[in-house]
Amino acid sequence: MPQNTLFQYQNRWIETSQPPASEQALESIETTLGATLPEDYKNFLRIVNGGYLEYDLSVSFEDGSHEYLSFSALFHADMADEWESNPFELTQARQHPDFPRSGVLPIARDGGSSVLYLDLRQGCQIVAHVAGLPAWTGKRQQDTLLIVASSFDDYLQRLTLSEETILGHIRAFDATPDTVQATLDWFDSVGKSWRQAYQAAWNEKVPFHPI
Repeated sequence: MPQNTLFQYQNRWIETSQPPASEQALESIETTLGATLPEDYKNFLRIVNGGYLEYDLSVSFEDGSHEYLSFSALFHADMADEWESNPFELTQARQHPDFPRSGVLPIARDGGSSVLYLDLRQGCQIVAHVAGLPAWTGKRQQDTLLIVASSFDDYLQRLTLSEETILGHIRAFDATPDTVQATLDWFDSVGKSWRQAYQAAWNEKVPFHPI
């Protein structure tokens, strides 16, 4: 696969720069993890193998608050010792004494301290460790563990685009024929209802390609 390729997988657009994962790399992860990876996640690594996924995940906390999170950095299966590779991230995670010794694999990060995990200890779950924020943000301050999906494919299908993401991109992007089509493909990948909601903002930004 060419470097820095925009790749559509499960109807989600991912920018990737890694070649597909080898079977040797997958077997190495399973040996270190002490568990067999589910087929949907192995298929993702075989085809896409990590990358940048600019979508949002809607989550609710026990106190009734609601947020959109974006675990945009998907880890790859490269066996090299580098950040954002499954083996390296797993080694780093296991340095914490409370981290499970088997069956839990880091698979993505939000750009900060929040991390997405594949938890295989009792079936399969996608679990988000959401780091607490400073008090001045007015948002949750305690670290939280949330079950967000029942499989990797289920997680991908739960991804959406928040109002902040859509409006922020419309206002900021350099509108050219190429970027306009790429943006339409990206927005439409979560459904076309956004077109009515943000039609005025889009048409003002892109008068040569109204919706």
